[in-house]
Amino acid sequence: MHDDEIKVKIYDFSLLKRMFLYTRPYKHLMFLAVFLIITASFFQLLGPYFTKLAIDDYIKVGNLDGLYIIVLLYFGALILTFLFQYAQVYVTQYLGQKLMYDLRGEIFKHLQKLSLSFFDKNPVGRLMTRVTSDVEALNQMFTQGVVNIFGDLFLLAGIVIVMVSVNAELALWTFSVIPILFVITAIFKRKVRAAFRSVRKWIAQINTYLQENITGMSLVQVFNRQERNYNAFTKINAQHTHAYVKMIFYYAVFYPAIELVSAIALAIVLWQGGLLKVSDMVTYGALVAFIQYAQMFFMPISDLSEKYNILQGAMASAERIFQLLD
Repeated sequence: MHDDEIKVKIYDFSLLKRMFLYTRPYKHLMFLAVFLIITASFFQLLGPYFTKLAIDDYIKVGNLDGLYIIVLLYFGALILTFLFQYAQVYVTQYLGQKLMYDLRGEIFKHLQKLSLSFFDKNPVGRLMTRVTSDVEALNQMFTQGVVNIFGDLFLLAGIVIVMVSVNAELALWTFSVIPILFVITAIFKRKVRAAFRSVRKWIAQINTYLQENITGMSLVQVFNRQERNYNAFTKINAQHTHAYVKMIFYYAVFYPAIELVSAIALAIVLWQGGLLKVSDMVTYGALVAFIQYAQMFFMPISDLSEKYNILQGAMASAERIFQLLD
C-alpha cells in the first residue's frame, strides 16, 4: 500500500504510546491543560442551575436581593469559564508547539543520517510532507483532540448527572434521541474518514509533483514540457479539490443533522415538560434549566465526533512519520 494511503486503527495503543512518549518532558503542561478544561467545563454547568435558582427561589417570590446575588454568581461563573478556557487554549497551543519543535528537529536530524540511495527512492516532496503536514496533524491531535476530549467527556457526564437529578423522566425523554444520534455519527465517521484520507493522499502528491518540477525546472524548460506538466498538475489539483469538496459536504450535512436531532429533543422536552408542569411535577425554573442543559447536551457529542476524525488523521500521520524514523 502507498504510504500516503496508510490505514490505521484509532485504538492502535502501541502507536498511541509512542506518540505520547514525546509529551513526557512536558507532562506537567499536559496535566495542567486537562485540569483547566475540566474546571472550565464545571463552571459551564453552573449557568443553567443558577437560572433554576433565580426563577424558582427569587423571581417567583419577588426576592430582588437574592436575585442580585444569583446574577452576580452567574456572571462570575461566566468570567471564570472564559479565564479557564483562555488559559487552557494557551497552554495546549504552547504544548503543541513544543512537541512539534522537538519532532521536526528529530525528523530533520534523522534525514541527515540517511544514505543517498534513500533519497533516490523517495521523492523529496513526500519527505517534506512528513516534516510539515504530518507533523501539523499531530499538533492538531494534541492541541484540539486529546485535551479537549477530557473536557467534552466531563461536560457530557456532568450534564447527564444534573439532568437526571433535576428530573429523571425528562432526562430519559431527552436521551430517547441518542440512537438516532449514534446512527448519524457512525455514518459521518465512515464517510469523512475516507474523504479525509483521500485529501491527505492528494496533498502529498501535490507536494511531490511541485518539488520535482520546481527542482527540475531547467530540464522542463529545455525539453519544452511546460504545458504537458501543467496539465498533469491540473489533474492532481482537481482531484484534491474534488476530495476536499466531498469532505466539506459531509461536514455540511453532519452539523445541521445534529442540530435537527437537538431540536427534536428540545421539542420532546417542551412537550413532556409542559405536561409535567400542568401536573405540578416540575417547577418553571427546573423546566427552563432543563431546556438549557438539553441544548448543552449535544455540543460535546458533536465535538467528540470531530475529535475522532482529528485522531484518525493524526494516527495515519504518526504511522508515516514513525516509518520514516525507523
